[in-house]
Amino acid sequence: MPQTTKERIMDAAGDIFGQDGFKAATIRKIATAAKANVAAINYHFQDKQTLYLAVLEDTFSKGFQRFPATRDTDQDKPPEQRLQIFIHAMFHRFLSHEGWGGIKGRGKLIAREFFEPTPAFETIVENYITPHKQMLMSIISELSEGKAGIDKQLACAISIISQCVYYAFATPIIQRIAPSFMPTHENLDHLADHVFRFSLGGIQQIHNTDFTTTDLQETP
Repeated sequence: MPQTTKERIMDAAGDIFGQDGFKAATIRKIATAAKANVAAINYHFQDKQTLYLAVLEDTFSKGFQRFPATRDTDQDKPPEQRLQIFIHAMFHRFLSHEGWGGIKGRGKLIAREFFEPTPAFETIVENYITPHKQMLMSIISELSEGKAGIDKQLACAISIISQCVYYAFATPIIQRIAPSFMPTHENLDHLADHVFRFSLGGIQQIHNTDFTTTDLQETP
């Protein structure tokens, strides 16, 4: 089925925003790539900022729909299994052919937002990242049988997310220092399993120690 003009504009904008960044990308260049006119972009999206937010929202939405961190059927599963599902979903969302890793322009757009966030990223943080952080902290709390305080939950959540994000954005480094750990499509489940086991052990260890954010600040 042929794409609509709006869909062509979204696809072209995703590639160009990813390659050029928000400031350098122009509506005219997007219109040319989409085989549409500037008036069509103004009709569907009003301006460049609205188009950018629409592309960003669409990209995140599709990624989380394709690889949800949890499903309704997962609610009764033990927290260990839900943690494993959460980590596997994050790896595949970032790096698989069916996730952001399979859409080159939009994949670069995601990277740009993580390293140089635009004002549009605040909407993404509110709608996607913060709720998933809370979901992960809830899993961690269950793993500690409710005994881990907010500081411990947050520290563990940040550590888990950081491992996944490192694999997503540090492939040039990984390729040089540990090529067998490259996050290729075929290697994703193996790497996700490692992060899961490592994180599970870390949560158990942190749970058995006294820890607050002050400890981090006072470490020399």
